Amino acid sequence: MFETLEVGKSIKKSDFNDLELPLRHQLLQAQFELAESDHAVIIVIAGLDGAGKGSLVHRLNEWMDPRGIRTNTYWEHSDEEEERPFFYRFWRRLPPRGEIGIFLGSWYTQPAQAAVNRAIDGEEFALACQQIEGFERMLTDDGALIIKLWLHVSEEVQRMQLDGKAPDTQQNPRISDRPYELRGKYRETLDVSERLILATDSSHSPWHLIEAADRYYRDVTAGEIILKAMQNHSCRPRVTEKSPDDEKLEPAGPQPTVLDSVDLELRLSKADYREQLAQYQSQLQDLAWRAYRQRRSVVAVFEGWDAAGKGSAIRRVTQAIDPRLYRLVQFAAPTEEESAHHYLWRFWRQLRRDGRATFFDRSWYGRVLVERVEGFATHGEWQRAYSEINQFEKQLVDHGCIVLKFWIHISPEEQLTRFRAREKQPHKQHKMTEDDWRNRDKWHDYELAVDQMVSRTSTRHAPWTLVSGNDKRYARVQILRTFCDTMEQGLDELTDRE
Repeated sequence: MFETLEVGKSIKKSDFNDLELPLRHQLLQAQFELAESDHAVIIVIAGLDGAGKGSLVHRLNEWMDPRGIRTNTYWEHSDEEEERPFFYRFWRRLPPRGEIGIFLGSWYTQPAQAAVNRAIDGEEFALACQQIEGFERMLTDDGALIIKLWLHVSEEVQRMQLDGKAPDTQQNPRISDRPYELRGKYRETLDVSERLILATDSSHSPWHLIEAADRYYRDVTAGEIILKAMQNHSCRPRVTEKSPDDEKLEPAGPQPTVLDSVDLELRLSKADYREQLAQYQSQLQDLAWRAYRQRRSVVAVFEGWDAAGKGSAIRRVTQAIDPRLYRLVQFAAPTEEESAHHYLWRFWRQLRRDGRATFFDRSWYGRVLVERVEGFATHGEWQRAYSEINQFEKQLVDHGCIVLKFWIHISPEEQLTRFRAREKQPHKQHKMTEDDWRNRDKWHDYELAVDQMVSRTSTRHAPWTLVSGNDKRYARVQILRTFCDTMEQGLDELTDRE
């Protein structure tokens, strides 16, 4: 693969000067058009040490308006990033629609270095590549343009660069702060790089390999690749409407759903409630500190019907946990800033560090619930969200998070009773909106959406708990008991592995 990138391609300085001005003008024009578009551009600069990755990034910022470019470097990781799932550091820095994000060092750096240093085996490396491919597909499905540039130099050129002996016109500054650690690893790096490129080269985010020994050829070639990709992407219509054939017809006649399996007649007396509430809250308090000591995070999702009692159930959980150990985040319609990113962006950035808990009062499941039913997401968007959500939650679990998901189920009759009670109580009237009554009219649509949501996203590593919510006391205890059982099991498994 790389032999074809060592043939000596170059551009004279005089020719570079002739090419630079029109290329720069066209790139600026493409950037201005991007600012009015509904997609982001993500440029990944990767390749061998000594190939001039940093110099190329500097050139791109010089050629285009840096105010519309977010340059991200990952040569060092902070403890804040290390204490969260791997992709957290990249999600939080993704550019919004209309802007360019340059990644010097990216999601490719760590697995490649680990493979070269034999810190991971072939199976682990293949899994990392698979996760990267899924991450990029998620972004491109959302409309993002990903441009991946791989800069290659021969072993001789790299050695001259590392020794600072390259010709003045070709020497790249600040190649590495530890150049001699690369000695003897060139061939192994090539092998890993080839496997990495082949495993992640796809139609939605292809690799572009550039011979980088000559900086003028490297920079012009990279600029032309970026320009062509941006121009082609801007001409491609984005599918935003569903076709009539996209929707599958509902089977004739009413069909049972997973919610029909929930026994809504379950009750707890006040005496039993008080006893069990105290028992599980005490247990949860101990488990929260145990998780903190073991550096295990907890991510809990609370979903349910309007007036199902999510707020009161969450309060019974948080009452048992030291405030320093959790954060409760509530979500409604996305803000303008959140709408400018992939829908998962606003959830990724809320994750707490290892040992802490994050509670989501409504969550990423809005994509397959309210956004689906109300038409805020296209058919293609909410259909692919199932696999995107499963991938997201699997990454949480792989990092060591304990994931809990609750759907609090109540009957339509119980919901109506609670709605009317809220209207009569001044301190609860603020909870009632026109949307609550309108959503109630779509009960059947939401019921089908919940059925598909649970069936397609209840996995072994992140199962759903369907809560019997007609009796609030029973629902609160069921949630607390599930918290304790799940955390106990998760923490015990870690102890057993150690």
